Amino acid sequence: MDPIQVTAAIIERDGAVLIARRPPGGRHPGSWEFPGGKVEPGESPRECLAREMEEEMGIAVVVAEELARVRHSYPDLAIDLLAFRCEIVEGEPADIGCDAHAWVEPDFLADCDLLPPDRELVRILL
Repeated sequence: MDPIQVTAAIIERDGAVLIARRPPGGRHPGSWEFPGGKVEPGESPRECLAREMEEEMGIAVVVAEELARVRHSYPDLAIDLLAFRCEIVEGEPADIGCDAHAWVEPDFLADCDLLPPDRELVRILL
């Protein structure tokens, strides 16, 4: 099965990293992840991430360098997760497309109920 390309924003502020909790009713409700989303046809991963941050959290970001790629297979689909360092340039994170968000110190990310590909990002990056 061909993997779905998805993106993740690694946004740091005052020594903490932004994570978002998935809303009820969708895939993996209540799990935490780095904010991001699925790349749409004709869209680059960077364009996807800028769009998703605006749609899901109401913030404008500058998408900087790619930090890591993780491939993960669930029973019904596979994903290629591309993580980028991002900087908020306008707005404050809001819970528009997520159930909640939190700024978490990197040492405490292991205690969060992160999705498996996001746990792998933590292992690689932090």
